[in-house]
Amino acid sequence: MKARLQTFLLAAALLLAAGLMPQAAHAQTDAAPADGTIILPPVQPGGTRFLTPIAVPDTYDVGPTDTNGLRGQIGETIRRCLEISGFFNVYGPDRFYFDASNEGMVASTIDFTRWYNVGASALIKTAFSETGNQVSLDFRLYNVDSHAEIDIGYDSGVVGRDQVMREVYRFVNLVIEYYSGSAGIFGSRIAFTGRNSSNMKQIYATGMDGSWVEAITNNSTINLLPRWGAGGQVMYTSYAHGNPDVFVGYNNARVFSDRPGINSGPDVSPSGEVAITLTVHGNSEIYILDATGQSIVRRCTDNDAEDTSPTWSPDGSQIAFTSDRSGGPQIFVMNADCSNQHRVTFAGAYNTEPDWSPSGDRIAFTGRDSANRFDIFTVEPGTNYIERLTQDQGDNKHPSWSPDGRYLVFTSTRGGSGGALYVMTSDGQAQFEILSGTYETPVWER
Repeated sequence: MKARLQTFLLAAALLLAAGLMPQAAHAQTDAAPADGTIILPPVQPGGTRFLTPIAVPDTYDVGPTDTNGLRGQIGETIRRCLEISGFFNVYGPDRFYFDASNEGMVASTIDFTRWYNVGASALIKTAFSETGNQVSLDFRLYNVDSHAEIDIGYDSGVVGRDQVMREVYRFVNLVIEYYSGSAGIFGSRIAFTGRNSSNMKQIYATGMDGSWVEAITNNSTINLLPRWGAGGQVMYTSYAHGNPDVFVGYNNARVFSDRPGINSGPDVSPSGEVAITLTVHGNSEIYILDATGQSIVRRCTDNDAEDTSPTWSPDGSQIAFTSDRSGGPQIFVMNADCSNQHRVTFAGAYNTEPDWSPSGDRIAFTGRDSANRFDIFTVEPGTNYIERLTQDQGDNKHPSWSPDGRYLVFTSTRGGSGGALYVMTSDGQAQFEILSGTYETPVWER
């Protein structure tokens, strides 16, 4: 049984990453999705939801020079963030038939009839000026229909050059809150696995819009499977000491778990306990460690099956995980004390990589369908109701929920990519590439 499930087992994944074993071929025939699985049509950016039409002209530079290229950066970032949010139909300068730069920032100086004729019901205008390393910002939102500025609680002011993008995200998040009822989460971080210039797997972080990338590790060994730990620290599996151990931190990271065999996939509970996959006693099993990683609090699984990928429910009362105890990998759930272990996915024969939503009502996972393609699904743990979020757009894997539960980040091979990073709304109706390339196992900080 284990031989035919090697592509699922975390042990095989880690050994493959290290180049220590060949990849096994798929030896399992997938069943067609059972009744109750919702099969969505192919989804595209924008989807079918109602989108507020909003115009965002280029930023005005009211100072003498634009030495840092802010004029293009501010406007482009706002437009991109609003598009990715899934709430807006964004009109950029290519949509305008007039010169928007001859209008001021005060509502009385704006020709709202022109913006109405463009099709916009909302308008964003931005301006800045630079003096040395200080930047004066003026960001405003207007209602085109009422010809009035909307007070969203953003106070323009002077910030350091390195704080400009933080202010852009803060403004965008307030605009999203005004129209959706909940603040946006631009500025949040996503960790993922990529390759450095030496083609070694490393851990990186980026933002929801993919506008920046930061190296978490940069060494000569294999690092993979990042997870967010306490205090915004990144936890990951590394071969830095020759064994797949879990480290926490940046390049001066400390060892969190270095037990014999594989240490991987740590997930921190609200109380600080850590669920983790270990092979210390043979095959892959789920354990609970204390907050330091030094002590095993309890062993949750103990059988001949391979149990991996634990993820806590948001209230810390349950743990979802992957197990092949039913013959093929499926999503299971158990109580925090490891009792009441039961299966929750019954559609399809190959379901892995669970991630519990912040609201607690759904678990996202990767499933392989009857066409041997990987896609993103969700399951309601109480009803076992499954919904499909991606289809007919390459292989889609590694889902992770945003901290507000309104989005998922994942990888996709659509368009010939080896595994670009995508963000989609939780209903799958709006999907956007945020970082092109070949990446694995993105995980949202929350």
